[in-house]
Amino acid sequence: MNTTHLGKFEHDRTIIDKYVKSSAFGKNKLVYAPLIIGIGLLCFLAFAIFEGLVETIGIGVISIMSVIVVVCFILVAVINRSAHKKLYEETKTAPVCIAKKVYGNDVQNIYYCIYSTGETRHDSSFINKIAEKIFAIPTNTNDKIDKEILDLFKIDFVKPGEFAKKLPLAFTDGVAVWRRQFALGNLPKDVQQQIEDNDRQFFVIAIVPENPRILTEQFS
Repeated sequence: MNTTHLGKFEHDRTIIDKYVKSSAFGKNKLVYAPLIIGIGLLCFLAFAIFEGLVETIGIGVISIMSVIVVVCFILVAVINRSAHKKLYEETKTAPVCIAKKVYGNDVQNIYYCIYSTGETRHDSSFINKIAEKIFAIPTNTNDKIDKEILDLFKIDFVKPGEFAKKLPLAFTDGVAVWRRQFALGNLPKDVQQQIEDNDRQFFVIAIVPENPRILTEQFS
């Protein structure tokens, strides 16, 4: 794995501009209120239509709910655009971190990966050490921190878009290390092989630590 270009990636305005937008979603937590309401009402409307309940509920109510759905999604777009603009103005560098594939679901091709966002973000040996500590935890452990780690890596994969969760600092010697799901199986086969050949490591851009993106430019 070539890490000599990490600094160049981190200060490349083209890279920053590309990844700021995808990293901005969810930066402003207010976006979730209209998003959840809009999706909930949309699901209800779909159910009402397919079950033939429109006349029972009433056209007026259906119309009002439809307007609310539209308003909700407009609010989501406005809030997210504002968050994107603010993040774009604040971002001068794009932290590139070495991530490591730890545990995964080979059926759904979704994998738990870890990465550090601090001064150790380029330290391959550090992220390997944390991975080895995770692998060394016995399943029947009684240690509180170890149990917390096992809970973070339990086999109940949700979705690759979930926000990352931070490992206990007591486990990582006070260094910020994050765990996030990535749909690595959706990457081209040759890219997946490159990750395997690189000791299951790859680069992510963590403009927002909880919402990193795979740096696709590393595979070109």
